Amino acid sequence: MRKAGFRSLVAATGILLSSLSGAAPAKAMEKLNVATASNAVIYGPFWVALADKLFEKHGVDVNVVSTSALSTGSAMLVSGHADLVVTTAFLALRIATEGKPLKFIVNLNNMGIRVNAVIARPDIKSLEELAAKGADCKVIMTPVGSASWANYQGLAARYNLKCAVSTAATSPLVLAGATSGQFDAAMVNPQEAYAVRDAGKANVILDPLTVGDELAGQLYQYRHPLSTVCGMGPNLESKREAVSRFVAALREATAKISDTAPDQLGTIASRLPDVFGTTPASALALQWKIQQSLFPRGPDAGFIGEAEWKNLTAAAPAVWGFANLKPDEPTLRYQAVVDMSYFNAAAKL
Repeated sequence: MRKAGFRSLVAATGILLSSLSGAAPAKAMEKLNVATASNAVIYGPFWVALADKLFEKHGVDVNVVSTSALSTGSAMLVSGHADLVVTTAFLALRIATEGKPLKFIVNLNNMGIRVNAVIARPDIKSLEELAAKGADCKVIMTPVGSASWANYQGLAARYNLKCAVSTAATSPLVLAGATSGQFDAAMVNPQEAYAVRDAGKANVILDPLTVGDELAGQLYQYRHPLSTVCGMGPNLESKREAVSRFVAALREATAKISDTAPDQLGTIASRLPDVFGTTPASALALQWKIQQSLFPRGPDAGFIGEAEWKNLTAAAPAVWGFANLKPDEPTLRYQAVVDMSYFNAAAKL
């Protein structure tokens, strides 16, 4: 009885002190379930915010339900298993074309040729040599709707490539095909390109680290987001404060990327072993170095404007393979699909 009475006295004293001090009980952070298409560095602001605990700092509890939702993210979003999906704009665009109430709420990374590298057989040392083979060559890449496919269209036009094109569903399958001797060249991730080059299995004939800005603009002419965060409109609205806080954390992470050296970013990312496994910080740093020019910069970094959206929907049928997409469809207009109210709210937090 004495112990029970003592506990009651302590509890009552705590309540009294809290009342006298005017302190309110701590409010529990609202949880958001988030899925990412992959662990690619193109989703960099999300990884920095996660590693540096910026989501907690901004008062939102982020539960990562998948880091490999390339093919399942759309279903997870539509079913409500994920509140937000971090994925490429064009994968999300497929949901919007089906008439679902999808909303793009922030841009993480811009599209450009530096997303990819091109490797070739050891006897082919340049894109000009590949072009010289005319129709007597074969190249492999990921399918229609991928960045590799889109970037290849610019390369083919610039260098007059006539190669027969084959596709594989995933990057590892593309790499396996490229190193099997069946293909003359392949569009791959830069890290994969450097690995096979260092193993003496291929030449890198387009290196994103050495592509100048002028050539990059010629090879991919559209200016628009590549990596985005999306959600379903009604669900976002029901969790408006949490989503705004989530975006605020991403904005801080994006600003940090602009001011941080790749080596340090590699170290930050290595704090996420569940995401990047045992990949050394030095290898992660190289990925950041390759991608750093594609992250948005400035006070409005991450904002998706109407001009960018127009470029994205123009690129979709032109180079991404969305032949039936009509940019002027009411369901795909900027006001119908892009919602920057969370971005604007985040700026006030």
